[in-house]
Amino acid sequence: MPLAARRLIFIAFACAAGVALLGLLFYESDRFGHYDAVLTSHLLAPSDSTREAVAELGADGGGFGPLAFGLLATTVLGVWWRRPWQLAAGIGVFLLANMTTQLLKLLLSHPRLQGVLGASYPVEIGYPSGHTTGAISLGFALWLTTSPRWRGPAALFGLAYGVVVGLGVVIGGWHFISDVIGAVLVVGFWAALALAALVTAGKESPADWLPHRHAGLPPRSDSESNQSG
Repeated sequence: MPLAARRLIFIAFACAAGVALLGLLFYESDRFGHYDAVLTSHLLAPSDSTREAVAELGADGGGFGPLAFGLLATTVLGVWWRRPWQLAAGIGVFLLANMTTQLLKLLLSHPRLQGVLGASYPVEIGYPSGHTTGAISLGFALWLTTSPRWRGPAALFGLAYGVVVGLGVVIGGWHFISDVIGAVLVVGFWAALALAALVTAGKESPADWLPHRHAGLPPRSDSESNQSG
């Protein structure tokens, strides 16, 4: 197995450990739960304010409609650039990450410390954040499917998309900060495993993750990328 693949597997299990540790700390430790609530309260927008409306608009970017459109666009790009392996892996990460998040939300759902937020404040108790998982996993799928020449802009777009949704669910009062971090770690687990599998199969090379190498070059097909790897 290539060294890059082994490192990616290590990253994947580090993410899994992070999800478990974070959930344990913020669910079972009153001290860490208090910190989570205090930090979240500093970001919360006043109820019925313009900032809350803007935040909820950003959070809605992780809803069904935008995610469905994004998956469709990613599929079209994958077919256009003839990158079936990357497309399949990207969609697989999207599906598995979101299934994992929904399962964790069911298993871990129970009342959490909301002291500084107020007992009636409408903060969800689900860990991790489903909207953030959707946005981050879609951004990864788009980045992975994109031709190496355009991976730089794709990475920036995916990052901005994830940040907007992640901040939106916190500022809008939908989730705690820990829910957003947990979502990022869930996606990181599946993304690292997918990249490890592609590297091992010879379908991806870490060199293709450095967009500046491809500046000024025409987009390459999947077969051409495999030959260079």
